[in-house]
Amino acid sequence: MIGISVGLNCPACGGAIQISEGENTVICQYCNSTLFIEGDKGVHTIAFKNRYQREHAIAATFDWWRRGLKARDLPKSGKILEAYPIYLPFWNVTTRVAGWICGYEERRYTDQRGNVRVERIPKEVMVLQDYTFSEIACDPGDLGIAHLKNLQGETTFEDFEMIPTFESTTSKDDAIAHARADAINRARAYAKVPNVTFERIHAIPKRLSLIYYPVWVVRYSYRDRMYMNTVDGVTGAILSGRAPGDPLYQSLAITGGTSIGGLIAAGGILAGAADWRIAAAGVVVGSIVLAITYLFFRHGSEIVQGEFKSKRPTAKETIQGIQQIASQLGRV
Repeated sequence: MIGISVGLNCPACGGAIQISEGENTVICQYCNSTLFIEGDKGVHTIAFKNRYQREHAIAATFDWWRRGLKARDLPKSGKILEAYPIYLPFWNVTTRVAGWICGYEERRYTDQRGNVRVERIPKEVMVLQDYTFSEIACDPGDLGIAHLKNLQGETTFEDFEMIPTFESTTSKDDAIAHARADAINRARAYAKVPNVTFERIHAIPKRLSLIYYPVWVVRYSYRDRMYMNTVDGVTGAILSGRAPGDPLYQSLAITGGTSIGGLIAAGGILAGAADWRIAAAGVVVGSIVLAITYLFFRHGSEIVQGEFKSKRPTAKETIQGIQQIASQLGRV
């Protein structure tokens, strides 16, 4: 029988290493160095069972239509065009973070004379936590799914031959790098050290798996326009979707928002005769209300749920929109 022979040398002294099959630790016979040997390993693959049928996905879609600020006649005018299940691949990485984060917290005290005293309180926090990170392992297109939120359910591969499966197209090394960065950020948030002066954190990947998750894709039409949503094949919940908004809600929002924002700004200016800070606060709060009103009026024609890669308006575009609304109200 022909086998594969691999020669290994000690990184400390260069001597030849002899190791039996299946072992991953060895002591060099020349320099007594303890070595850990790791080769290329496969990825542990898991598939969740699809628990729901087509009628359940459609029922969840109808229930989603009736919730939120969607078009009021969507349950009557919306027409289901197709509903089908798919398997989406996700990288799932468990990372252990160990280390210390040191720094200080500032507390301000004011005495009766108005003098402010700042006290620095040292903080040392040890971090030893396991964090789970997941991200989609392919290009989901316009499905609005980027991360896996549910990890509980029955696992089986019996549906693989009947349900279309998307293959993984992203690198596991990139997933591990993203998991490390996410774990370190979550560890810093866990430590709650406002001012960090020193930190030594180690992020160690513990487990990597490729999870195939069932998702129902439902496509429908409303007044000759195409929309879609996705349903979790394990929990039955809505994962993502696009739906038409209601013009009535947009009209009410623009009317009520501009009125409230204008009243707050005007009230702040009138009440700020004695103190300019009151006037400034009124103008700022009124501007914030107008900004929120404009964003809802601008993007309320379509209700979006999920992790879609949509272009958000910049601050300049928001200010220009507010100015347009104010000029239109001024003409009225």
